[in-house]
Amino acid sequence: MHTLAIRLLRVALVILLLGTVLAQVLLPVFASEEGTIFPEVAYLVVPYSVAGILFIACVQVALLVVWRLLSLVDDGVIFTRRALRWVDVITACAAVATVLSAGVLIHLLFFVGIGGPSVVLGLPASLAGGLAFVLLMVVMRGLLESAIADRTELDEVI
Repeated sequence: MHTLAIRLLRVALVILLLGTVLAQVLLPVFASEEGTIFPEVAYLVVPYSVAGILFIACVQVALLVVWRLLSLVDDGVIFTRRALRWVDVITACAAVATVLSAGVLIHLLFFVGIGGPSVVLGLPASLAGGLAFVLLMVVMRGLLESAIADRTELDEVI
């Protein structure tokens, strides 16, 4: 079961990675179409496209790190200090993605002065969701540190 779950998760990760690559390719196309439809905001197409592509890149890096963590689980060495740096990378990706999304929404609301209820509600949602995920990863890192310490202590006893 353990190996089957890891293989299925890797298949899911590949599908997600392919989807994010497709999204990165299509995002500028859709953004430029919106710029054509709404010429008053056409100047935002490039910076918002860049922000969107960077956001998706953060997701891609996190997915690749999950792949690496799966490799550590598969090799039976997840409870080592090497795993901590990968958890830190996921936390950093989540923090950067949160700042990017909140930055775009803040810019849209307060500097450009446009955006309906979805933008107004999207800002606290992105901040709350991003912060919750970052804090969850900090807690998970603490649990991993505890497990590593317990494993090290148990190895010394044995």
